[in-house]
Amino acid sequence: MLVILTIIALATFLGHTAEARVYQSFADIAAKAIPGVVNIRTTQYIAGKHAMLDPYQFFLQGRLPRKTSTHSLGSGVVVGANGYVITNYHVVNGASVIEILLAKTKKKVRAEVIGLDKKTDLALLKTRGQLNARKLDFGNSDLTRVGDIVIAIGNPFGFSHTVTSGIISAKGRVIGTGPYDSFLQTDAPIHPGNSGGPLIDMASRVIGINSAVSSQGAGIGFAIPSNMVQQVIRDLKQYGKVVRPWIGIVGKNILTQDEINDQFDPNGIHGVLVENLIVDGPAYQAKLRIGDLILAIDRKKVFDLNQLQRELSKKKPGQKVSLRIYRRRHGFMQSHLRLAETPDARELPQEKDLF
Repeated sequence: MLVILTIIALATFLGHTAEARVYQSFADIAAKAIPGVVNIRTTQYIAGKHAMLDPYQFFLQGRLPRKTSTHSLGSGVVVGANGYVITNYHVVNGASVIEILLAKTKKKVRAEVIGLDKKTDLALLKTRGQLNARKLDFGNSDLTRVGDIVIAIGNPFGFSHTVTSGIISAKGRVIGTGPYDSFLQTDAPIHPGNSGGPLIDMASRVIGINSAVSSQGAGIGFAIPSNMVQQVIRDLKQYGKVVRPWIGIVGKNILTQDEINDQFDPNGIHGVLVENLIVDGPAYQAKLRIGDLILAIDRKKVFDLNQLQRELSKKKPGQKVSLRIYRRRHGFMQSHLRLAETPDARELPQEKDLF
């Protein structure tokens, strides 16, 4: 009798659990999140030629406009009660004027750039006036699972605060946009104007910032994971830039792109090959050599350049790290080095895989 009651109770519990996962409406979730999403309009002024150098200006005595302007639309997320808004780098890059439009009041306020980070396609803005908008909370993108339901909110084609839904289709996607690619892939419809808007979980928390779509077909969108976004926000607030450590090498993948995309975990050879060293960089000072194979950093296996850079991005300049390397004719070795801050790009050679 006890066994029967246990089975009935378990079946009832599973039934309620399954029922709880069926969402008939996302209205409450969207209503909670929309006040923290803003529309962004940017204007870029392009200086014209001097009247004496421009034949149209010369013959018309300078009556035509000396400047032309271009406009673009995007989205953003309120991340601070004092007017901080996060959006994409490509939404505001080069903008002369940035205007933010609120959802409920339709109030328009000017904003200025606090910091930009091209490598993660993120930008932190701050409004000049009082924003009076709801701050959205971040979720833990590491805990997000493939198949989880999400909604995207944004400004596609200028249609303000549009809500679409879908699921997390994949995690850790590398699409070739930068050294820190580790996107959440979603089939929630994302269009031009959604850039900078949030990807929201079922608790109305931001788990990603929508950034890109695939040109190869509909239903393939990409969002920057919230854990990466929060890390960038902290640095942009404090320094106006992202402070990243580096080890001073030029690296090369030894796995094929197919193996990396399939998250191949080989038992044999893997890692990042050192192709070159920056003189007086941390790796050079730690006696690494060209041809060394970096297998792990602080006991975490390294399979490709992106993973190595993501592991480095979790650390701060001045920290010590341990690299497990393989060197021809010497076998496996441990190398300990102290990370340094990445120098200004103007001081470095123009190498794609330099870090």
